[in-house]
Amino acid sequence: MSIGARLTVFYTVVVLGVMLVFAAAIMWQLSSTFDAEHQRFVKDKVAELQTDLVDGHGDPGDLLAEIDRETADRGVRQYEARVIAADGRVLGETPGMRAGLPPAVFAATSLADAPLRTRTVGDRVFALFSLPLQDRPGATRIDVQLAMDITRDQHLLSTLRHAIWLTFGLLTLLLVLAGYMVSARALAPLKRIVRAAREVTPARLSARIPTDPPWPRELAELVQGFNAMLMRLDEAFARLSRFSADLAHELRTPLGNMRGALEVCLLRERGGEDYRSVLESNLEECRRLGALIDNLLFMARVERADQAIRLETFDGREACGWALAQQLPAAVAHGSLIGIAGDARITADPVLFRQALTNVLANAIVHAGAGTQIRIELEVGDSGSLVRVVDHGIGIDPAHLPCLFDRFYRVDPARARGDGQGTGLGLAIVKTIVDLHGGRVAIQSARGQGTQVTLWFPAPDGSAHDAV
Repeated sequence: MSIGARLTVFYTVVVLGVMLVFAAAIMWQLSSTFDAEHQRFVKDKVAELQTDLVDGHGDPGDLLAEIDRETADRGVRQYEARVIAADGRVLGETPGMRAGLPPAVFAATSLADAPLRTRTVGDRVFALFSLPLQDRPGATRIDVQLAMDITRDQHLLSTLRHAIWLTFGLLTLLLVLAGYMVSARALAPLKRIVRAAREVTPARLSARIPTDPPWPRELAELVQGFNAMLMRLDEAFARLSRFSADLAHELRTPLGNMRGALEVCLLRERGGEDYRSVLESNLEECRRLGALIDNLLFMARVERADQAIRLETFDGREACGWALAQQLPAAVAHGSLIGIAGDARITADPVLFRQALTNVLANAIVHAGAGTQIRIELEVGDSGSLVRVVDHGIGIDPAHLPCLFDRFYRVDPARARGDGQGTGLGLAIVKTIVDLHGGRVAIQSARGQGTQVTLWFPAPDGSAHDAV
């Protein structure tokens, strides 16, 4: 069932349930009131008949005369009565009573009985009572059978019952109609959201659910969350488009170089040295392609949400020494000096940590300039460990800082390709690794003053590690 249908059914059932309880309470109260009135009438009438019997000194003659006066010659009698002796003989009764109300239909009754025993005769309804009038030791037992006419009260209850059922039928139709209208009006904002969502396509990811007119409080948060999701999708799709274009460009450049070299080589016969030079050039391009593919595969692995990282707490200075050793040949080639300062215990995946630090060092060596001093600083910070790579090289223009962690972004792409260095993925891999650990990476630089890259790795328990 749709939400609208469920709301309509729920609304109708609840209201009808409440009305049913209310109607049942009214019927019960009215029926109890009638029963109490009937019992009170019978009690008073029995007291009167008891008085008549006492006044006649136990002779039922006066009792029968009183009953005859009250019930004879009346078209509609309030009650009918029969007097019975202890041996079962009928001493007297209302004329015509035996035809519809024989003695056998009466049973011994208490005035406290509820519900009352009834019998229908024709179109009339009687409440039946059989009570003793004289039951004293030494006195002759005399019982009286009273049939009280309650036709009017039963007709009123029956009419009210029919009216209630008729009202319930009409009320059900009205409630279904009202529930449908109320649910349709209440769900109208959801239909607006559906219409707005249908307008979002890969070509229109910039579409948003309008916030005017204001949404109900229950849906305002949903709309904000949906718009935020669309914004993230739009940004992710834009990044994916840029990544695809950059990847195609990165793959096309080495392939173009290889093809051009081979075409030139095949234009005419050449010597062995020329062929060797072309093969070496193509081999270098193949290495560049291999490095690019390896980096892309690495990022695909570490970006998987279910990719487990193996956290260990290790000596940060020792890990930095390993990364320094890996980059030492490149540093010597560029005339750079690398030093390590400070100590810290770091909790991270050792392999990923060394990969991130190696990428930062490689980037600093290539772009800081020849003869630059590079320093790795370790310290224990708030709720984690800090690793800084500081150089005093040429620095980076502030306009480039927001894009440095984007894939394939280069401050000077022409120089990078000319030097045969990098794929533009180094810092992107660094940010991916740090984000995977729940840490942060920041870069500060000024033209001509150098660059500082800071990696923060959180402590496992949220508190700072002790320095060693």
